[in-house]
Amino acid sequence: MRFASSLYKLAPLAFALLLLSSCSELQREFQGPARLEVAGVRKGACAAVKVGGQSATRCEGYTFRFTGLSGKFPVEVRVEWRGVEVQGYQGEVELAPGSTARVEVARKTLALRAEAPWASSAATYEAWVDGEWAFGAAAYPDPAPEGLEGMVLVHRGGASLVVPTAPRAVIRVRDGAGESRVEVALPQDGAVVRVPEPRYAPIRLTPEGVASGVGCVAAFLGSTEAARSCTPPFGLAVVPPDGEYREVVLVAYADGLPFQEGRVVARSGESRTVPLARKRVRVELTAPGFTADTEAVGEAWLRPEDQEGVPLYGDAPPSGYEGYRLADRAVVVNGVAELSVPTGRMVLFRLVGARTTEGVVDLVDSDRRVVLP
Repeated sequence: MRFASSLYKLAPLAFALLLLSSCSELQREFQGPARLEVAGVRKGACAAVKVGGQSATRCEGYTFRFTGLSGKFPVEVRVEWRGVEVQGYQGEVELAPGSTARVEVARKTLALRAEAPWASSAATYEAWVDGEWAFGAAAYPDPAPEGLEGMVLVHRGGASLVVPTAPRAVIRVRDGAGESRVEVALPQDGAVVRVPEPRYAPIRLTPEGVASGVGCVAAFLGSTEAARSCTPPFGLAVVPPDGEYREVVLVAYADGLPFQEGRVVARSGESRTVPLARKRVRVELTAPGFTADTEAVGEAWLRPEDQEGVPLYGDAPPSGYEGYRLADRAVVVNGVAELSVPTGRMVLFRLVGARTTEGVVDLVDSDRRVVLP
């Protein structure tokens, strides 16, 4: 009886608790779901949220609603744009029915390590991404170099790089005059990027004093033609094999004939103006019977088309060679006259002394020996 009486007394308390619980549920329903606002999402991106065992994705209006959640919960937000995860958030959020909590996503970055065995400790490492993917990242104002137009510099410093996620990144290493680049497609966090041997900045050359008949100008490193321009003002860019100083020879061609020449010593990255002078070659002039005892003078005469830019003697031309002008003369020594002759076609050579002999050489464009009759 005593037990039944206790139950009878507890019944109203149990009923009150049940009623209170029902009221709380009704209050939650009345207040509505808990809301979570995700701030800072890239326009046009899709945000996926996981919280309290629930998940949802929105691609616009980034306020999420969750029912039955009240209290502190771990939350994870992942933002994708064009198939690349670009932003995110991980932490805790306190949710309450009818209230709005707020989290802000941050730009997602990844770490890369560049390997350039050829680079010194003074080398500078850079990372570039396309401009539309540089949002939310610390960027430098430097203009993009040639070949990287439309890209933004997001890292400058050592070989350990932190870059925003993007479909591609270009790693650029500069060491003195040397430069090398490598493009990384869909870079992954922790990846090691191997940078190839450098490409050196070009030597930029502008010829000066180009003759009127010149059609092309070529630049030579040693005996190798390194660049050619056939459009005035004939600017040239020569890429050297290293960052050291190099002699570059410019040769200007008129109707295929090497007509002018200029020389300059420059290194990678420099810009120079190169004066051109009439190209000359060494000619040994002799003839049978001209010996060590022969007193004579050797001469080289140019036709009118080849006289531009050449200091000329005032001697009248030989008979039959009207318009020709004397370009060089030298005394015969040991049977040979050594002449410095401007390049040309149909060049007249003469030996004048006890006997006079002459002859025309069709093309004089390099050092040679000429034997007259």
